[in-house]
Amino acid sequence: MDKHRLTLKIIFKSVFMTLLKIKNLLKIVFFNIIILLIGILILEVIFGNWIKHDNLNLLNIPRSISMKYNIEGLYPYHSKTITYTRDKYGLRGSFNSPDEIDILTVGGSTTDQRYISDGETWQDILQKEFKKIGKDIMLANAGIDGQSTYGHIKNFEWWFPNIPKLEPKYILFYIGINDFYVNEGNGFDNIYYKKNSIRNIIKEKSALYYFLRTLAGIYKAQIKNKIGHRSINVNNYNWTTIPLCKSYDKILKIRVKEYSERLEILCSQTKKIGSIPIFVTQPTYKYKIDKGEIFGIDEKNLYDNIQINGVDYYNMMRIFDDVIFNISNKNNSYFIDAAKSNIWQSNDFYDLAHMTPGGARKLGNLLFEKLKLIIK
Repeated sequence: MDKHRLTLKIIFKSVFMTLLKIKNLLKIVFFNIIILLIGILILEVIFGNWIKHDNLNLLNIPRSISMKYNIEGLYPYHSKTITYTRDKYGLRGSFNSPDEIDILTVGGSTTDQRYISDGETWQDILQKEFKKIGKDIMLANAGIDGQSTYGHIKNFEWWFPNIPKLEPKYILFYIGINDFYVNEGNGFDNIYYKKNSIRNIIKEKSALYYFLRTLAGIYKAQIKNKIGHRSINVNNYNWTTIPLCKSYDKILKIRVKEYSERLEILCSQTKKIGSIPIFVTQPTYKYKIDKGEIFGIDEKNLYDNIQINGVDYYNMMRIFDDVIFNISNKNNSYFIDAAKSNIWQSNDFYDLAHMTPGGARKLGNLLFEKLKLIIK
């Protein structure tokens, strides 16, 4: 009997000690969660927009920086590094004051051109070409890496109003590629956007949400859709003239509708600040045009769980670009179809989307030939 009591006593003691350890562990976990939540709260107050109304951090806008980027292995260049500068307002350009800006260029990474040196971007080339014919046309680069028309719309609310004396005569939108990968039904800025919903308040104000969204965007761009900055040898690809899809209506119908709505908003916001919209389509090297025939990269990629190749990509992008053309016509805006030009060659790009300095020169010259007839 004593042995049974002793055994029970040992068991009870063991259970008690285990429960005590669990209790202490739960205390540690609980206090760590509290500390974590307090830390997140402090970070939200400092970096979020719950108290202050500076949303520029949410747009991922670098300001007051001058950096050297190593471009070895990215494309042939006379130096190992390039210089990338943005002023205190987050703009690139050689202007002295925002009130000098005649053309504000808006877009994603192909507008920003993070790995093209100051003085060699397509904006710099366009400005220099105007200078050659005696026109002092100042350009400013408001491109933001990864930004689609969703972000461009927010620029008019969060960024541009905070730049003193910013009254450009024209706003040039160099767009299309990033919106191609925007998920349908992602109603962030269109007419269905409920500004005061809890979900959208968190989207606008939370620093943690912005951080996680940035990480997700980097993964989506660089890993999933392969549109990040990296050197690609297009000579390693095979080319085809045969698309994989017979129809694109099912996968693009909603996207095209929502894209059209966002472009309407951009036209409206541009005119509201007294500027004239100019829309420019974006060339890529997922396809090439040779003697009027379309050759696409013969590589299968998933788009909404449907396999597409470079020819499909061209056909689908033309649908997006046609939307730009139609909205431009409807709103008496200017439209330049750079994507349909047959001037682009493999050495104009260091990957399938981003241009080398040579490509930037071509684009700057192409835009000059079009815009010199428009801009007085």
